[in-house]
Amino acid sequence: MYATVNDMIARFGETHILRLSNPEDRTAETVNVTRVERALSDATAEIEGYLRGYYAVPVVAPPVDLVRAASILARYELAQGEHVSPSEEMSKGRDDVLKWLRDIAARRVHLDAPLAEGATGAKVGSGPRYSD
Repeated sequence: MYATVNDMIARFGETHILRLSNPEDRTAETVNVTRVERALSDATAEIEGYLRGYYAVPVVAPPVDLVRAASILARYELAQGEHVSPSEEMSKGRDDVLKWLRDIAARRVHLDAPLAEGATGAKVGSGPRYSD
């Protein structure tokens, strides 16, 4: 996973993550770690879908940008449920992260991460051309 429960708490606050991870239990006093880790795992899988093919996944030492992206996507995921829905701020954050990931997939944005085997930093079609 590209982010941890502690990353989520540091970014959004313990009370917020406590409430998101226990939407049915307003008396809960601890973060539902299992639920948060599941959301983080889903976020990591979604991120890797955009990175795969150009970057080596999983990214062993994820840059801060990936930790942030995973946290935002997981927060959005946690805010979806029968009695809760994501706020406008959460939706905008998710949309911004998805746009950023699409830019990475299109190679308009580059990560400080190892490339996949066989991938080069050159743009497609930028090598020498030969014809008969």
